[in-house]
Amino acid sequence: MKPERRNHLRVKPKNVQANIHATEPSADEVPISGEILDISRTGIRLKLNKPLGKSVNDNLKITMTAPESGTPFTVHGTLKHLHSDTEYGVHYTDHVDGSIDDILFECVKLNDSMLLIKHL
Repeated sequence: MKPERRNHLRVKPKNVQANIHATEPSADEVPISGEILDISRTGIRLKLNKPLGKSVNDNLKITMTAPESGTPFTVHGTLKHLHSDTEYGVHYTDHVDGSIDDILFECVKLNDSMLLIKHL
Protein backbone atom coordinates (compact mmCIF):
# COMPACT_ATOMS: atom_id res chain seq x y z
CA MET A 1 0.00 0.00 0.00
CA LYS A 2 1.29 3.47 -0.89
CA PRO A 3 1.89 5.93 1.97
CA GLU A 4 -0.63 8.77 2.16
CA ARG A 5 0.80 11.98 0.66
CA ARG A 6 -2.27 14.17 0.97
CA ASN A 7 -2.39 17.04 3.44
CA HIS A 8 -6.19 17.03 3.68
CA LEU A 9 -8.56 14.32 4.85
CA ARG A 10 -10.56 12.68 2.04
CA VAL A 11 -14.14 11.92 2.98
CA LYS A 12 -16.09 9.21 1.15
CA PRO A 13 -19.73 10.25 1.39
CA LYS A 14 -22.48 7.77 0.67
CA ASN A 15 -24.99 8.52 -2.09
CA VAL A 16 -24.18 12.21 -2.58
CA GLN A 17 -25.16 13.11 -6.13
CA ALA A 18 -23.76 15.96 -8.23
CA ASN A 19 -24.36 17.65 -11.57
CA ILE A 20 -21.41 18.77 -13.69
CA HIS A 21 -21.51 21.67 -16.15
CA ALA A 22 -18.93 23.53 -18.18
CA THR A 23 -18.09 26.84 -16.48
CA GLU A 24 -19.49 28.63 -19.52
CA PRO A 25 -22.07 26.16 -20.86
CA SER A 26 -23.35 26.38 -24.41
CA ALA A 27 -27.08 26.66 -25.07
CA ASP A 28 -27.43 22.98 -26.01
CA GLU A 29 -25.28 21.55 -23.20
CA VAL A 30 -27.03 19.37 -20.64
CA PRO A 31 -25.47 18.81 -17.19
CA ILE A 32 -24.09 15.33 -16.55
CA SER A 33 -25.03 13.70 -13.27
CA GLY A 34 -22.94 11.44 -11.11
CA GLU A 35 -21.88 10.49 -7.62
CA ILE A 36 -19.20 11.99 -5.39
CA LEU A 37 -16.62 9.29 -4.65
CA ASP A 38 -14.60 11.43 -2.28
CA ILE A 39 -14.25 15.05 -1.29
CA SER A 40 -11.60 17.06 0.56
CA ARG A 41 -10.77 20.69 1.29
CA THR A 42 -8.88 20.94 -2.03
CA GLY A 43 -10.83 18.81 -4.48
CA ILE A 44 -13.43 16.25 -5.37
CA ARG A 45 -13.47 12.92 -7.21
CA LEU A 46 -16.57 12.06 -9.23
CA LYS A 47 -18.01 9.03 -11.00
CA LEU A 48 -20.33 10.23 -13.78
CA ASN A 49 -23.18 8.42 -15.53
CA LYS A 50 -21.57 9.04 -18.92
CA PRO A 51 -18.26 10.44 -20.24
CA LEU A 52 -17.77 14.16 -19.71
CA GLY A 53 -15.96 14.93 -22.97
CA LYS A 54 -13.59 17.40 -21.31
CA SER A 55 -9.80 17.52 -21.06
CA VAL A 56 -7.34 18.06 -18.23
CA ASN A 57 -7.26 21.75 -17.23
CA ASP A 58 -10.82 22.40 -18.48
CA ASN A 59 -12.94 24.39 -16.01
CA LEU A 60 -16.12 22.93 -14.53
CA LYS A 61 -18.97 23.84 -12.22
CA ILE A 62 -20.22 21.15 -9.84
CA THR A 63 -23.58 21.49 -8.10
CA MET A 64 -24.75 19.21 -5.31
CA THR A 65 -26.97 19.13 -2.26
CA ALA A 66 -25.46 18.74 1.20
CA PRO A 67 -26.52 15.30 2.49
CA GLU A 68 -27.93 16.26 5.90
CA SER A 69 -29.21 19.84 5.59
CA GLY A 70 -30.33 19.68 1.95
CA THR A 71 -28.52 22.97 1.30
CA PRO A 72 -27.57 23.53 -2.37
CA PHE A 73 -23.82 23.77 -2.85
CA THR A 74 -21.72 24.82 -5.87
CA VAL A 75 -17.97 24.63 -6.51
CA HIS A 76 -15.92 25.69 -9.49
CA GLY A 77 -12.87 23.66 -10.33
CA THR A 78 -10.31 22.53 -12.85
CA LEU A 79 -10.25 19.00 -14.18
CA LYS A 80 -6.92 17.53 -13.04
CA HIS A 81 -7.21 13.73 -13.25
CA LEU A 82 -8.90 11.37 -15.69
CA HIS A 83 -9.11 8.08 -13.77
CA SER A 84 -11.33 6.51 -16.47
CA ASP A 85 -13.77 7.74 -19.11
CA THR A 86 -16.36 8.41 -16.37
CA GLU A 87 -14.23 9.03 -13.25
CA TYR A 88 -12.59 12.43 -12.72
CA GLY A 89 -10.57 14.37 -10.16
CA VAL A 90 -11.27 18.10 -9.88
CA HIS A 91 -9.30 20.71 -7.88
CA TYR A 92 -11.28 23.67 -6.60
CA THR A 93 -10.60 27.09 -8.05
CA ASP A 94 -11.17 30.36 -6.21
CA HIS A 95 -14.97 30.46 -6.65
CA VAL A 96 -16.97 28.45 -4.11
CA ASP A 97 -20.64 29.13 -3.27
CA GLY A 98 -20.98 27.83 0.29
CA SER A 99 -18.38 26.44 2.61
CA ILE A 100 -16.28 23.35 1.87
CA ASP A 101 -16.03 22.87 5.64
CA ASP A 102 -19.85 22.76 5.93
CA ILE A 103 -20.24 20.00 3.35
CA LEU A 104 -17.28 18.04 4.77
CA PHE A 105 -18.87 18.28 8.22
CA GLU A 106 -22.07 16.75 6.86
CA CYS A 107 -20.21 13.99 5.00
CA VAL A 108 -17.94 12.83 7.84
CA LYS A 109 -20.30 10.40 9.55
CA LEU A 110 -18.61 7.43 11.13
CA ASN A 111 -21.91 5.73 11.95
CA ASP A 112 -25.49 6.68 12.77
CA SER A 113 -24.72 7.77 16.32
CA MET A 114 -21.22 9.25 16.12
CA LEU A 115 -19.77 12.19 14.22
CA LEU A 116 -16.06 12.95 13.87
CA ILE A 117 -15.19 16.61 14.37
CA LYS A 118 -11.64 17.55 13.41
CA HIS A 119 -10.08 20.99 13.86
CA LEU A 120 -7.96 21.99 10.88
